[in-house]
Amino acid sequence: MDISTSNRSSQACARGLRRFSINTWLLPLFIALAGCSSAHYTVNHAREAEASERRYSINRLDTGDNSDSLLVMLSFSGGGYRAAALSYGVLAALAETRVRWDGKDKRLLDEVDLIASASGGSLTAAYYGLYRDRIFDRFETEVLAADLQSKVIARSLSPYGLWRQSSLRFGRGDLLQEVLDEHVFQGKTFADLPRQRPMLFINATEMKTGERFEFTQDQFDLLCSDLGKFPLSRAVAASMAAPLVFSPITLWNHSQSCPLSQKPLPLHSGVHAQKFVHLLDGGLHDNTGIKTALEIAEARGSIVGMAKAANMQGIRKRVFIIVNAQTVPELPEDSSPNTPGLYRQLKAFIDIPIDLHSSGSVQALYSTISHWKNELRSYSTEEIGGTYERDVDFYVVEINLRAADKASGLSRLQDIGVTLQLDPGDIELLKSFGKVQLEKSAEWQRLMRDIGPGTEGR
Repeated sequence: MDISTSNRSSQACARGLRRFSINTWLLPLFIALAGCSSAHYTVNHAREAEASERRYSINRLDTGDNSDSLLVMLSFSGGGYRAAALSYGVLAALAETRVRWDGKDKRLLDEVDLIASASGGSLTAAYYGLYRDRIFDRFETEVLAADLQSKVIARSLSPYGLWRQSSLRFGRGDLLQEVLDEHVFQGKTFADLPRQRPMLFINATEMKTGERFEFTQDQFDLLCSDLGKFPLSRAVAASMAAPLVFSPITLWNHSQSCPLSQKPLPLHSGVHAQKFVHLLDGGLHDNTGIKTALEIAEARGSIVGMAKAANMQGIRKRVFIIVNAQTVPELPEDSSPNTPGLYRQLKAFIDIPIDLHSSGSVQALYSTISHWKNELRSYSTEEIGGTYERDVDFYVVEINLRAADKASGLSRLQDIGVTLQLDPGDIELLKSFGKVQLEKSAEWQRLMRDIGPGTEGR
């Protein structure tokens, strides 16, 4: 059933309902019950042959003061506003950290090359990617202090919202997109992102295969679709589309009529074989977001291949900063002999796979770094092609909210749920926790000793 057929059916149904003598305020309810809504989600645009001029990829972004020699990647986990506030606190700490590198004094934040995110962390990543330093003036008031959860619920339960959700092509995930668009992103698309580092990798999970879906043009090439025209709000809504809470976000595959002949990047994805792609919360595949780097390197054949594709040269230090907002709350059922109720079962059903995947992703990163080091040692000078120094240093800095235990006096943070609202006091606690944990990290301290304030990069 295409859009026009759906509209004709809805119009016929609505004409039939108008024959009834009912009060105006009851009409939306009757239409909803009859399934008459013609509401339709945003459909992603097909690619055009000339669309490559504005392609969103790392090799097309200006470097500014960002050097290739210090390659920094941030990964922001899921966890609703809890994750958004924690990752915001880390961004603020990076903005306050002054370093001297390659003869220039700068903020460490200005050396960030890539930001990968899932779920709630995508809200912070996309806001910073779009507005840059404006995040430090407005993000708390415009986003974190705003109760987006109540706005989504009110819209979902309103007569108009219920009517639209009766459509087969509109759901709660699309309502989330609308709220994000109106209150956060104001209609901006990927074409509005500054063409300057860092590059965003907003991640969702493909519902059929369980694979990671990244909102990049490389991924959209598999659908012969134009990422530039795609709303940021819809990408973030897909990344935050927690099962049962929000409906999946749907994309169309236009490859049957694709005007392009180049072979897409072989990402871990089966979307090219699907006519329609349904996306869920990015945390279901990898809640830390760190798999992005591993899978891109694999798609490019090696980290050298990835550096060559990004036009990067002379990488001497590669830094991963993982902001993990997972918690272990103390729930009453866990200390009771009674059989856990449905809510606790559902929570375990979702949390256990996410926790296991997240732990596995971080361990995979450490293992892969060891492999990368051996790989660089085995390559010839010609194979490396100036992308990396053979003795490149790797740093993995982890900020984990699970460290906010009773011993730290911050166990309150463990009880913040996955919501789109926060108390002002919790916002401040999460921000300060992110900064403190960053400074306490042994890997961060090692990095600061190597490139710290007043020390020029070697």
